[in-house]
Amino acid sequence: MNFSEPSKSSEHSDQGEQPGDAAFHDQLKSVLLDVEVPDGLKNSILDSLVQSNENVLISDQPAISPRKSFLKKPGVLAGLSACLVFAAMLVSFFVAQGPVIDLSEFSPKLNLDRRFLSEFDNNFSERLPTQGGWRFKGRLNFTPNSYGVFVDQSSAHKPKSPVHDTVVRFFTLNTGKAQPVYGAILQVPARRVAPLPSHTYFDPGNVEYSQLKKGNYATVKWIEDDQVYICIVFGGARELEALGRALQAASA
Repeated sequence: MNFSEPSKSSEHSDQGEQPGDAAFHDQLKSVLLDVEVPDGLKNSILDSLVQSNENVLISDQPAISPRKSFLKKPGVLAGLSACLVFAAMLVSFFVAQGPVIDLSEFSPKLNLDRRFLSEFDNNFSERLPTQGGWRFKGRLNFTPNSYGVFVDQSSAHKPKSPVHDTVVRFFTLNTGKAQPVYGAILQVPARRVAPLPSHTYFDPGNVEYSQLKKGNYATVKWIEDDQVYICIVFGGARELEALGRALQAASA
């Protein structure tokens, strides 16, 4: 190790220095110069100092917030937005689908008193059957308004629909006699009904008669394209036959 010698001026600067001090200094200098320095010690010390300096520089840099790093990734934001939109579409889809209702629920037992019904909410497209004479103007007259009906589903595994389950149109058939025939035709998307009717057209021979406290009814059910129709006639076989003849004559 190479130490520089102390200057003569410094040796004699102190007034109280004794003559033997110089000899002592010479001996100490000789001992220090004779110390053996291990190979690589100097480089090892310098490397340690450099590494320590780098660690200090790294620790001084501000930490990047994970949230800011996340927000700086446009791909992640686009994917998250797409997931939210898709989830909203699924919710809308299932709301529009509504629960699946048993076909037997569509019967004269429903509350079909239009005084207590609200206007149809148009959650699906309303249309009259194309087969038969339902669309021909004549003796069969429909009310101008369409009404929505909620099918009562009190079972826990059958949640109530947030939208109308079916749309109903009321009609009057003038038979030329004193008493006209009154009835209603219900329409519901086929995807909401199970099981589906076996007939694909209005068939008076495929009828269900009901005797309730509020009166007698005749019901005919069929499927046309993707819609299920339920015709409920207020009366019995005579009224249903009169409706069948009128529809057949209108479509002839």
